[in-house]
Amino acid sequence: MTLSKLYEVVGGDYQNVLERLGDKETIENFVLRFLDDSSYVQLLQYLQTNDLKHAFYAAHTLKGISQSLGFSRLGDCVETLCRDLRKGAAPSEITLHQLKTEFHCVITAINDFKSSL
Repeated sequence: MTLSKLYEVVGGDYQNVLERLGDKETIENFVLRFLDDSSYVQLLQYLQTNDLKHAFYAAHTLKGISQSLGFSRLGDCVETLCRDLRKGAAPSEITLHQLKTEFHCVITAINDFKSSL
């Protein structure tokens, strides 16, 4: 899988990311490092314990990383979740399902990309 195909699969804009980050190697480095980011796991843990304040921080981190890397669908989903958490409301089951779906789409695409290196 190529980087441009990865971005196609996850609903991102590879050309935009390329313009912002400058070269393929930089993008590749940051995309692969996404696999080591713990904000998604932390977000789920905080939601499970109903710690909405810390869940917001984890969601905000995940949103920033997703948007910086151009993972548009994931970033949009996390942005919706952040709005709920900012209001002190737990996210809906629909939002959580979308988050899980988009996150796993990104992780699967990155792993497919990684295995093709």
